[in-house]
Amino acid sequence: MLASYQFDWAPIWAHRNLLFSGFALTVAVSAIALILAVILGTLLGTLATARARLPRIAAAVVVECTRNVPLLIHMYFWYIGLASLRLPPFLCAVLGLAIYSAAYVGEIVRGGINAVARGQSQAALATGLTRGQALRLVVYPQALRIIAPSLAGLFSQLIKDSSLASVITVTELSFAASAIESDTFRSFEVYITISALYIVLVMATSKLVLLLPGAHHSDLVVRVADA
Repeated sequence: MLASYQFDWAPIWAHRNLLFSGFALTVAVSAIALILAVILGTLLGTLATARARLPRIAAAVVVECTRNVPLLIHMYFWYIGLASLRLPPFLCAVLGLAIYSAAYVGEIVRGGINAVARGQSQAALATGLTRGQALRLVVYPQALRIIAPSLAGLFSQLIKDSSLASVITVTELSFAASAIESDTFRSFEVYITISALYIVLVMATSKLVLLLPGAHHSDLVVRVADA
């Protein structure tokens, strides 16, 4: 059947504006959700390594309750469960993605912080730095080098998960593809095209994460204990 199929890319080109707008919205949803996920996840990961027991328990509860609920339910919670708030579908998608991904970022950050030798933090504190300064200037840079590959994988997954936003009427790339397919009936061409766009976006994101300063294992990381 596939061998006899006649590909026709003209309808796809005719709907290029819809594809480009969907692609742009996918980038916007993913980028905003990614930034929020990093902020919330870093906070969760830091709390999970706190000395006090209460913050560690609170962080663990939040992480487990968040990541054990399907992402689609997170989106439905904001879009349908809190319908009285009249939140825009775009915002519901961003919040669902950000909160869901933050739980995974938190676990990655927790592992990265714990992987940094305790002597690094102790040496930083001995120089007169506060705990916050020690984390920001000494621990986080070294943890980033350790967790960069995991973050790249997670960010790639976040981009792919953004396709679920089409279920709550966000006109991102998958929604645009569905609209074009229903109008042209060129299923192969439509989904081959959006697959290529997703591949380009995911690969670019992964490369960018690994290019962050201090993210590569070969980068120079100044350690307080070696100073």
